[in-house]
Amino acid sequence: MKKISVVLPCYNEEKYIENTIREVAKFSAKNPEYEFIFVNDGSADKTLELLQKNVDKIKSRKIKLISYEKNKGKGHAIKTGVTAADGDYICFTDSDLAYSLNHLEELKKRLNNFDVVIGVRYLAKNNSMGVPFHRKMIGISFNVLSRIILNLKFKDMQAGIKGFRKEAARKLFAKQKIEGWSFDTELLYLANKNNYKVDEMPAELSDNNSYNYSKVKIVRDSAKMFFSLLKIKLNDITGKYD
Repeated sequence: MKKISVVLPCYNEEKYIENTIREVAKFSAKNPEYEFIFVNDGSADKTLELLQKNVDKIKSRKIKLISYEKNKGKGHAIKTGVTAADGDYICFTDSDLAYSLNHLEELKKRLNNFDVVIGVRYLAKNNSMGVPFHRKMIGISFNVLSRIILNLKFKDMQAGIKGFRKEAARKLFAKQKIEGWSFDTELLYLANKNNYKVDEMPAELSDNNSYNYSKVKIVRDSAKMFFSLLKIKLNDITGKYD
């Protein structure tokens, strides 16, 4: 039986984290081949306190917690979790469970045949009803720019659920340079560069997703998006990925 590690990056998730831990505990009890690694990315609210209390209460070797004080970005948090993971397949998903844990079984199935599997929101029905207009526009713009600047043809590069075979995860995250915005696009660029086989699967948003509470600012974050793509291209040109 393949062992699967799942990394859940957490930053100021006190509204959702206790429900997430309950869902993880239930899933883990039924699926012993999974381990879950929560990574607290320097949260400033009660996220760490709630994580510690609930993880200690569950007392499972399959549910682990890593924490550090300074916020370093989602990409850094996931890389930290991947470094600590020892599964045959290594996945990550959002800690508010924007995508239900049931997606993990489909990830596992597809990783039998592919090196990398990514969730794609546009392949799932009814997702558009749960995402604010400005988030949709940023996503569309990002995909267009990624095609132009990085020649990436994937339909959705920023859905918060992805999986990797161990060898691919080790190699790609070791080369990762971006710790915040666009880290997952960088990983896909590297996967493409290293000729890994990438599959796309439907990623259906849960009813309890936090997109409606997002603090994304369309002007500020569109600028970050553009410059992060240029940085990926420049990193490649200057040999930082070699």
